[in-house]
Amino acid sequence: MTMTATIECFDPRAEGASRRVEIARDRIVISRRVGGVDMRVALEPRQFRGVALVVLVSEETDFLYAVRLVHADAELSVTLASCGEEEEACAHWRRWAEGFGLPLLVERRQGVYEIEAASAPFERRRGRATFSRRYRFLARRKMGRADLAALALNG
Repeated sequence: MTMTATIECFDPRAEGASRRVEIARDRIVISRRVGGVDMRVALEPRQFRGVALVVLVSEETDFLYAVRLVHADAELSVTLASCGEEEEACAHWRRWAEGFGLPLLVERRQGVYEIEAASAPFERRRGRATFSRRYRFLARRKMGRADLAALALNG
């Protein structure tokens, strides 16, 4: 799956209240102009916390769904998609998270995110399975014998 996109976003601190976000599978580049200075920030997807589904209430009965790439610094978070249909928003949400390999997040309150149970991070290679094995270097060495160790200590 080729994943490239360029998004023009609202940015209140930038000149013209706009910033440009270039998205590729391996990097996200945020470009904006502040105080006459052009700024570009290049980030890797792993630097983001995850892809969040945010529900915004536009009226009493209408909802607007936003899919955001969430960073620890709110200034670097990016809105990837906005739509009025829940099914469409969920499809965007899952596709972007899968493409970046990031967890699915749900915004419970303003700025408070919770990991979706279906996308909980899996145990990495250094997990419990490898603790029971010997290191490669030690695997080449012969195991000691307890009876000889007792002889050496007593004698």
